[in-house]
Amino acid sequence: MYFRDKITLKEVMLLRSKDVLQLLRVTRQTLSKYVRDGKIHVRKLPNGHYDYDSDDVYAIFNKNVERKTCLYARVSTAKQKPDLENQISMLKQF
Repeated sequence: MYFRDKITLKEVMLLRSKDVLQLLRVTRQTLSKYVRDGKIHVRKLPNGHYDYDSDDVYAIFNKNVERKTCLYARVSTAKQKPDLENQISMLKQF
């Protein structure tokens, strides 16, 4: 087992190959290609295993994600319609 006296935040944010393969839903060959191309940085451990940089993995994972924002407002009765309009305008400004 590999131990160090100090663990930096960057070291805590490393992933095993099994986790990376599941997250990205790619084959081991594709993962190796990402490493060769420099898209994912790795650290080789003394036991021969690799730890993958989570920042690089999540950058690939979120690459094609289109983000949308959904606003939700409601009131209890029709008499409160002006309050609903105020809620909507406040949400749009946020």
